[in-house]
Amino acid sequence: MDTAQRTRRLTIALAGQPNTGKSTVFNRLTGARQHVGNWPGKTVEQKSGGFRYNGSDYNIVDLPGTYSLTANSLEETIARDFLMKEEPDVVVVMADASQLERSLYLLGEIRLLSVSVVLALNMTDVAERQGKQIDTSHLAAELRVPVVSMTASKGIGFDELMDAIAEAALSTPPPPDTFIDDTLCLEAYERISKLLAQKVLAPYSLQWLAVKLIEGDNEARTLTRRLLSDNEWKQLVTIIETIPDGALRIAGGRYSRIQRVVSASLKGISPNGKKGLRKRGFDRAATHPVWGKFVALGIMVLAFAAAMMVAIPIMGVVQGALPPLLSGLKALFAPAPAWIGSLFVDGLVPGIGIAVMMLAYIFGVYLVFGIMEDVGYLARLAYVFDSWMNKIGLHGKSFMPLMMSFGCNIAGVTGCRVVDSWQQRMTTLVMVSIVPCMALWGVVSFMGTIFFGTNMPLVIFALLAVMLLHLSGSSALLRKFLLKGEHTGLIMELPPYHRPNWRTIWSYVWSQVKGFVKRAVTLIALISLLVWALSYQPDGNMENSLLASIGRFFDPVSSLMGLDWKLFIALVAAVAAKEASLSVLAVLYGISGGVASITTLFVAGTGGYEQAALVGSLASSISPASALAFIFAFFFSIPCIGTVATIYSETKSLRWTLGCSLYYTISSFVAGFLAYHAGLLIF
Repeated sequence: MDTAQRTRRLTIALAGQPNTGKSTVFNRLTGARQHVGNWPGKTVEQKSGGFRYNGSDYNIVDLPGTYSLTANSLEETIARDFLMKEEPDVVVVMADASQLERSLYLLGEIRLLSVSVVLALNMTDVAERQGKQIDTSHLAAELRVPVVSMTASKGIGFDELMDAIAEAALSTPPPPDTFIDDTLCLEAYERISKLLAQKVLAPYSLQWLAVKLIEGDNEARTLTRRLLSDNEWKQLVTIIETIPDGALRIAGGRYSRIQRVVSASLKGISPNGKKGLRKRGFDRAATHPVWGKFVALGIMVLAFAAAMMVAIPIMGVVQGALPPLLSGLKALFAPAPAWIGSLFVDGLVPGIGIAVMMLAYIFGVYLVFGIMEDVGYLARLAYVFDSWMNKIGLHGKSFMPLMMSFGCNIAGVTGCRVVDSWQQRMTTLVMVSIVPCMALWGVVSFMGTIFFGTNMPLVIFALLAVMLLHLSGSSALLRKFLLKGEHTGLIMELPPYHRPNWRTIWSYVWSQVKGFVKRAVTLIALISLLVWALSYQPDGNMENSLLASIGRFFDPVSSLMGLDWKLFIALVAAVAAKEASLSVLAVLYGISGGVASITTLFVAGTGGYEQAALVGSLASSISPASALAFIFAFFFSIPCIGTVATIYSETKSLRWTLGCSLYYTISSFVAGFLAYHAGLLIF
């Protein structure tokens, strides 16, 4: 590599369809030297990082996973704008070697651009198990781009990939390839090319613009209209109108070309064997319209049970460590003024203890979700539940963010990006916060176990039944009054099953847990200190405190739900973070005994909770009807402030954000009111 190239930091764009191993390659190349944010002015995550290879510095940008550059979605728009306007030195196109025809479609679109391209055939081990042997030399000659075989999950092929990237960065980009395999479209392409030949098209290539005009791309038409005279524009429109269904013809021709290239590049295909037959047999059951739902429910039950198996040992360690820690702190601060000891023993430590309890459970949930997604099963949930989602005006892709909300509502809101239709995306965005997150379930389980014991499953059944009614009613209201319009069906790809990549899974889990620690632990500690301070002032008597005055001010509202001021304050604290409600309950009812009591419940279920200080205080202070009202009001309350902020980030609309917040607040009050009065009749 010459001196000029060495002094300049080369930019690599990593492109590819979902489930081709982009994240694995990106994480292995960049390691800890990666940065995550949002694309300028967009809500889609941007991942970039740097690394050094053979004395040269590289910057790599992981483009959003996309099937094409047609700009039907935000991800497609971002990917194609970056490729055309940022002019990366090399574009690495990741392809799944086991599904080569599908994976090469994006390459066909990128070859319309004047850029240096390297094709990375990933998952070659999966292709070999399927009996597929790919002649990479023939494939490279047909596509006129370097081709590298690799198995990213095992670290195989990275040196070859980097050598190909370095060579491509020094080489002149190959001439753009239209991939047109349709006589009518090819004739139109030639005529359009002559019409645009003398125009300044930068940063777009002539080939890209001509093909996109045939496809009916709106951005291409807008750009071209500014470049052409009225007479030239009429000629162009006449040419385009001679091709009915231009986008379908181009896509069909592109797939036809890819199919011929792939067929000529496969040396041989052997049967998959018994393992392949078993895999196909399982997939038939997993995607069956009836049995698939039972398979999905069974897998989800096992998944949450596995999450608890991961969480319980961690909770047990914390449970054993907290009592001696609290006793030690009491002894340590005994000589100091009373308020200092109370600050740590009654305020800070209980709050942090609660956060650690929730962290253990959330870690288990994200681990299970990461495995399900990595092996290729999570996408099948969208397919299986598509018919059920249709009944509430959505399609299967909306099921994905709803499922993600069980882990965290923030993830559910951001997951709405996978929904193509704007109407359905906004409907889904409103609905995901109705789904209870893991932190919310922790609080509900704690309160329900105290007051309803073995009858808790009935309470959970009632909560889920009301949630389904709430989801259906919310969708109907939105579609009737606010989000009228055509609702599209489900079009999506089911990725192949493959072995889990533990490096990728751990990277996903670690990023999610790290985000929770930054947000929740800090927030919970601050809320615990704030609640302690307000409950301690002015004279150390909680009943005379500032917090009591604030809570009693709202008695006219909270009393309709049967909530005393302490429960109302705990309900309000959920706006900051759902898990913060437990720390508030620990401070207001249990003080220093609160954390030990909560861990006992999480780890040992109902056993021994009668002796716990917090549990006894709650049981003696709150009626079952009020407890039921709190559970329902809490279950349907406004999501945490982080979720509200994410709603604004996704919609860029203060009106939508405030409207959603008001809707959730009203839902919470109605649920608490009805539950309280139902409880009065039952208990």
